Amino acid sequence: MPFNKIQSAGFDLTDNYAFTGTVSGAGDPSFVKTGALQSTTDAGDYSIDSVFSATYMNYFVTFKVAIAGANNQCHIKFRTGGATNSSSKYMSYVRYGDNTDGLGRLYNSYNSYAYLGSSLEETDSKAVQGFMYVFSPFSTTYLTNITAHFNSITDAGYRRMHFGGIQYDDTTSFDGFQFTTNTGNLSTVDIQVYGIKE
Repeated sequence: MPFNKIQSAGFDLTDNYAFTGTVSGAGDPSFVKTGALQSTTDAGDYSIDSVFSATYMNYFVTFKVAIAGANNQCHIKFRTGGATNSSSKYMSYVRYGDNTDGLGRLYNSYNSYAYLGSSLEETDSKAVQGFMYVFSPFSTTYLTNITAHFNSITDAGYRRMHFGGIQYDDTTSFDGFQFTTNTGNLSTVDIQVYGIKE
C-alpha cells in the first residue's frame, strides 16, 4: 500500500506491525560473498582457499595487507586445493604515482609471483589497501587475470597510488590465493571476496 494511503487509513506508523508473504522488488545482489580472512598475527604468508568455484566466473576482492619488515614487497600467488602455485607463469605490470608527483612501475615476466607493492612501510595502519577484479580463476578454458587498484605508503613516507594488471599464463583452475612477501613476515590482513553474478 502506498505511504500516503497508509496515512489516510489512520495507521500509527510508530507502532509495530507484522507482515506476511514475500517481499518483492528488492532485487538480487550483484555481489555474493564467498569468503573472508582477517588476522593480525605475524605470518610468512596469508592464504584464503575455497573462495573461487564454478558458481561464478569473475570475482571482486577488497584487501588490506601489511608487512612486518620495512622496505619489503607484497606479492600475490594463486592456490588450488590448499597448495600454493609458484610456477614461473606470473606476469604483472603496475604503474604508480606518488604525492610528490613521482612516477614509477613494478613489473615482472614469467616469475613465481606477481607484485602488489614494494619499498613498503611496516606499520599495520599503513597497510597496502585496495581492490581487484579476478577474472576466470576457476576456469580451465581462460587465463586467470587480475585488474587491481591499490594505495601504499613506502618506508620513506611516499604515498603511492597504483593501478595495473596480473596474468597467469596457463589455463590452471584456482580456488584461492595467497599474499606473501619477498622476505620476512606479513603482519596483518583483511580480505573480503565476492562472486559477481552474471
